[in-house]
Amino acid sequence: TIPDPRVVFIFPGQGWQWQGMGNTLLTSSAVFAERMAECAAALSEFVDWDLLTVLNDPSVVDRVDVVQPACWAVMISLAAVWQAAGVR
Repeated sequence: TIPDPRVVFIFPGQGWQWQGMGNTLLTSSAVFAERMAECAAALSEFVDWDLLTVLNDPSVVDRVDVVQPACWAVMISLAAVWQAAGVR
């Protein structure tokens, strides 16, 4: 079966609303939590903070060096949730 070529994942730019959504999905979606852990491991080589910790820290909202990678990880993990639900 060939996936529908019209299905694409599009992610918006920076917005710290992802912090609250990420926190909620970490506790409610095993798929999301697993992918976030993978993203945290991938980022750990390049950053001096922990991805799963910063999602609970509102003081990082002004730190682009944290917000951009954290938003990326939330979006990648959200896509995994969609894929697990059958969106392909």
